[in-house]
Amino acid sequence: MRTLAIASLAVWLVAGGLADRASAELATGTKAPEIVVATWLNTPPLTLAKLRGRIVVVEFWATWCGPCRTTIPHLIELHKQYGPKGVVICSLTNESKSKVEAFAQEMGMIYPVGCGSTSSGTYGVRGIPHAFIVDPTGVIAWHGHPAGGLGAAIEKQLKATPPTLMSPKQKAAAEALLEKVEALIKKEQYAVALAMLGKLKQADADPKIATRVAQMRAQFTAQAEEALKNAKEQIEAKLYYQASLALGRAASLGAGTPQATEAMNQYKELLKQDDARAAIEKGKREKQAADLLAELEKAVAKKTPAAALAAYDNLANRCPGTKAGATAAAKANAMRADKTLMAKMAGGAAEKDCKGWLSMARNFINAGMNDKARPYLDKVIAKYPGTDFAEQAAEMLAKIKK
Repeated sequence: MRTLAIASLAVWLVAGGLADRASAELATGTKAPEIVVATWLNTPPLTLAKLRGRIVVVEFWATWCGPCRTTIPHLIELHKQYGPKGVVICSLTNESKSKVEAFAQEMGMIYPVGCGSTSSGTYGVRGIPHAFIVDPTGVIAWHGHPAGGLGAAIEKQLKATPPTLMSPKQKAAAEALLEKVEALIKKEQYAVALAMLGKLKQADADPKIATRVAQMRAQFTAQAEEALKNAKEQIEAKLYYQASLALGRAASLGAGTPQATEAMNQYKELLKQDDARAAIEKGKREKQAADLLAELEKAVAKKTPAAALAAYDNLANRCPGTKAGATAAAKANAMRADKTLMAKMAGGAAEKDCKGWLSMARNFINAGMNDKARPYLDKVIAKYPGTDFAEQAAEMLAKIKK
């Protein structure tokens, strides 16, 4: 590569003539002029103003230039290597799109190419190829032949002035999200924190944010390793359901890591064992029943005694053989053993039934349909004898018999 660079540089000097003198006309430390381009290839229209915050390589070239052709593979590699780090290569020529497009495709020029550019004059370029590094603030930091130290100059510039790829608004939103994630980590709510961290986009766009994210992910990895250790201990103790939970925790915390792969493999191995699989299924049933009972206990205060009793019966029937199912059955039996409660429930049922039947009877009587009213009144007297409702029904029957 060094030999190629020197050879290419020598050809460029011959072809460019006064290149060194010309390029010195626009010195490092000066404000880079805005680039002017008629048509862009491989990108929407670009300007240095739009690219502020990034490191920009402004390279001047032409299709007819042999040394320019020689440097294109080098620029392609630089684009692949440094593009993700915030370095943008803008390769400018004064030739038209019709002249450049097929050539660029043939040469594999995947970075931004500007056609019909008039910027070579404002940059003082008389020999090509020639490149300028523009720092994130828009100042020229380096210039020279692309094969004569451009890669090293980019590395140096990345360390000196790391690109800022996030807008202030995006950075503020990212920092706010990271604060929430850190708070969740302090509470050891790792799964929730990891899910929230997954919402952060372009974390690598800002070095400081990328560092914080890397530190958080290291914590998640450490927790995943701890979960794997716990799972191993529980498997040895034949606590298979608890082991499955630990493995699930390791898989979620270490998503995309070797720890997650190991956790999933161990879980698959557990399911191949009859006793382990049965224990895991039983544990799942117990957990589901416990969750249902917890929900019921929260809602039972708002239910009537009859509705609460029916809910406990329903849970006991749905979850037989579980601790929660047994608890629900015991609560239902305790309610039935409470004579005062049952009497109150019976009274409530009687009131509901009798009020409905007496109302129907009155409607029929008012409509002159006494024969249809009698069955409802007889029902009140037969089912709830000795009650005030039965007395009302008897009085109404006496009236319609006269």
